Amino acid sequence: MPAAERFRTQASLVLGETVSDPARALVWLCDRMEQWLDLAEVDEEAERLFVEGAGAFLGLVLMQHVPGARYAARSTVHRVRLGAHGWFDPFAAVDRALDARDVRRELSRQVATAEAAAASHGPTSRVLRHLLERIERERPELYVDDQFDLCLVLRVRDDPAERIELDLQRAVDSTRDQKIEAVHDVVQRMLSMLPGAAPALLDFADVRARLIPRLARTDKLGELDANMPLFRAPLTDELVVALLVEYEGRARYVKTRELEAWRCTGDAALDLALANLASHSERARIAREHTAYGPLWVARTGDGRDSARVLLASLHTHLRERVGERVLIGIPHRDTFFACAAGEPALADALRARVAHDAERAPHRLSARVFQLTSAGRLA
Repeated sequence: MPAAERFRTQASLVLGETVSDPARALVWLCDRMEQWLDLAEVDEEAERLFVEGAGAFLGLVLMQHVPGARYAARSTVHRVRLGAHGWFDPFAAVDRALDARDVRRELSRQVATAEAAAASHGPTSRVLRHLLERIERERPELYVDDQFDLCLVLRVRDDPAERIELDLQRAVDSTRDQKIEAVHDVVQRMLSMLPGAAPALLDFADVRARLIPRLARTDKLGELDANMPLFRAPLTDELVVALLVEYEGRARYVKTRELEAWRCTGDAALDLALANLASHSERARIAREHTAYGPLWVARTGDGRDSARVLLASLHTHLRERVGERVLIGIPHRDTFFACAAGEPALADALRARVAHDAERAPHRLSARVFQLTSAGRLA
């Protein structure tokens, strides 16, 4: 504010009046800038002082001319606040005008930008307006604690100690000369990166080849979907079949609302996931372990999908050919399964002991029980 006040005095002395006539004030400023550019020699300090004075004067004109405009500062940074969402840097505007071929045309363009900012249509204000509207509508647990220029501070209503800082500079720069659709896209990306944001819904075409089934404990999956129901199909009284969307090095569960958005039934999505799993199972490794009571068959592919392979018709056929019509199977955790023939009580006991042992120590525990695999994905 001191710089603006100094230039108010300077302007009054030069014009013999205040800057209440914006057109005359801007003409006077353009005259001064052109005179400055005609100087043969200017040192760095003199140029700094000129830009500081000219910018303060431009800011003062805008505060007189644009309804609701006001001065704002943080430390050594000075801005003009324009309306609910607009911010304007009058010093940068003067710099751009001095660097332009036509000072008057460029300064006129800068003033038009300020007027657009005041109407929430400028490069900065439209990003800020759309972001705040989306936060109010979709993330009501957040509120704006502080705002200055392109820096925004959000806090969580139930936990005010949590501070979220946003810098909108890149968002504004990337959309400055773009249509409003670009603003919508960049705001969506910013929202998706906020803590606690729900992952954006994907197009079904993007996930068809990435859907994979996963076995999960009913209680553990329930802990994950408290706020957003996840797809699940019952398997046993303690296990369900969930769906994953797999990416390189990461995966996430599929939500029921995503299936609705894709217009895909749960059965159809599960069939597709099983087909994808089958295509990933051509090199699945099932090793034979010898015991005193007979062989155990152990899945050792090591890709995190072995437990889900008990759902495949091809696995049922493979095991039945090796152990006979009645197949016992244990799924202690998601990374393996155990199987053996059901006709030998001592072998079945050895299987139960092994499954219980591994389930107790597994980080991704499924079940300590042993089931009979009666058909693909049917456990009794």
